[in-house]
Amino acid sequence: MKRSKLQYFLVVFCLLYSVYSMATPQAHLVKTTQVSPWHDGIQGRLSCQVSVPHEYTVASESQAKLNYLVSAGSYVNAGDLLAQQDGFYLRQSLNAMQYELIQHKANLTYHEQEYQRLIALDKKHVSASAVNEHALSLELAKHSVAATLNSISTVEKQISALKHYAPTDGEITQLHSNLGSFVARGDAILSFTATDDKELHCELPLTKFRVDNDIYQAALFFFQSEPLEIKRHARSVNQRHQTQSVWFQVPQKHSLPIGKLINVHWQSQRSKLTKLPVQAVIFERDKAYVWRVNKQQLVEKVTVEVMQNQAHDFIVQSPLQVGEQVVVLGQSNLAEGTQVRLTPSPTLLAQGE
Repeated sequence: MKRSKLQYFLVVFCLLYSVYSMATPQAHLVKTTQVSPWHDGIQGRLSCQVSVPHEYTVASESQAKLNYLVSAGSYVNAGDLLAQQDGFYLRQSLNAMQYELIQHKANLTYHEQEYQRLIALDKKHVSASAVNEHALSLELAKHSVAATLNSISTVEKQISALKHYAPTDGEITQLHSNLGSFVARGDAILSFTATDDKELHCELPLTKFRVDNDIYQAALFFFQSEPLEIKRHARSVNQRHQTQSVWFQVPQKHSLPIGKLINVHWQSQRSKLTKLPVQAVIFERDKAYVWRVNKQQLVEKVTVEVMQNQAHDFIVQSPLQVGEQVVVLGQSNLAEGTQVRLTPSPTLLAQGE
């Protein structure tokens, strides 16, 4: 009899429990961790290249034979002779122009004297047309002298430019002409790179930087623990790599060869930075989010921006506050406002995982 009553009691209890379980869904079991503070900003490393802002091209100012030329790769000092062209034909032209100038000056003197003689005569003895004719001849003689002087000045400039000197310390990077060849006016003779104005060229990824005027205050850049000064930055974007170019002034004490790759360290201070374990962050398409557990143990979806990856954590920028609880295990089937219950610390597995 007692056994039948006990069985009856158990059956009733199971039925009531089943009804209660169906009416009251069980809260999801999750594991959480606290949001940690982060005060060190974000930092990283860039691979940059030593470059120069300009490359000089030494070009011919007249057609003349090249009779001296330094070798490619030569390092020269400011004022050193780089190339020299033969000036024989230009000097011959200059001599001919100087003879022409003597003739034009003599012609000018004659017409000026003749004009002065005519205007001094009585108008009854000379016609107005004759005076005008000599005035025109005098004016043309003046222009002939001026034109010859201008031609002489041009040739003298060409002769002075037959010798090409280094504008500053630098290196001969390329030869465009051969020794002994006639170089036409405007043709390149050699390329010259100045080595006293080096800079660092870096490509900043758009995922970490907003390259505008704010970057001068938002980030600090260092080479061998020495701060770098930004010279300029590009407004355009490298479409393939989604980066923007920034150039830094190389400190004078560093002797760095052009083309060398070096590492530049950067550090940026951002507001509202916190640290989260990688298990807490869920990536969905191009966004990231976490599940935050409020005081009523309801979950809320919070969007975060991952600023930096570490070994086991993400540095994120978000509305999360230090000390708040975020889900690290048991995210499956969670939705906005889902009731959860926290697993004890030693528990390794969570419901739904």
